[in-house]
Amino acid sequence: MSCIREYMLLKILHLILLLSLSVLLSGCLTARQTAEVNYVNGTVVDTLSSNVSLQYASSDRHISGSGYIMYRQPDQIRVVILSPFGSVLQDVYVSGDRVTVIDPGNGVAFSGSYAELPVKGDFSGWRHIHWLIDFDQPERSRVSATIERVNRFGQSETAVIENGLFTSKTTAEGGTVRYARYTAVQGAALPLEIVYETAAKEVFTITLDEPEINVPFAVTAFTPNVGKHPVYPLSRLR
Repeated sequence: MSCIREYMLLKILHLILLLSLSVLLSGCLTARQTAEVNYVNGTVVDTLSSNVSLQYASSDRHISGSGYIMYRQPDQIRVVILSPFGSVLQDVYVSGDRVTVIDPGNGVAFSGSYAELPVKGDFSGWRHIHWLIDFDQPERSRVSATIERVNRFGQSETAVIENGLFTSKTTAEGGTVRYARYTAVQGAALPLEIVYETAAKEVFTITLDEPEINVPFAVTAFTPNVGKHPVYPLSRLR
């Protein structure tokens, strides 16, 4: 009987080992397949709109929110952050180096240039939002490489390419942004997850859901409407 029990125990251990290997291999295969996005070379992303979730994490603070994002080349961005009940908590407009934050709940607005934004904290991420959203379309050759270059903002950066997809960018001033969960949208390769880590170890995560590209926006879509709200300098944000 003891021999039978030992034999059965060995069989069970063998099955567990096979199942574990199967799970590991399937995970590896899945990871490989996500990099093989069926994009179309030369697809241009002039506009982007998507549901979005946002997270900020530091050593002593963690906040999150959701809403939607709109982007129009070359430098117009609007992010509307909603409460769980659907009301607008913040309406953020970025155009060039100008940032306007409307807080309808408190009846105030803030406006100014990037330079006026806080250096640290959850509002500091807006300093680099153009750089984060400026993700490259895949290289035609689909190579894997690490390249040094000067980006369109005049910064020296290190960019990492895996299977033709840009997976990270790093600058001495801004920190590191990583792109993951690529998918094809109307022929363009888009990362659904953008994770930005500052030199101070603050982490901003932007997650896109059901993105659309090249949909025309209304002329006023990126024009802040502060209404009768008093407008304060961005330096008042904390």
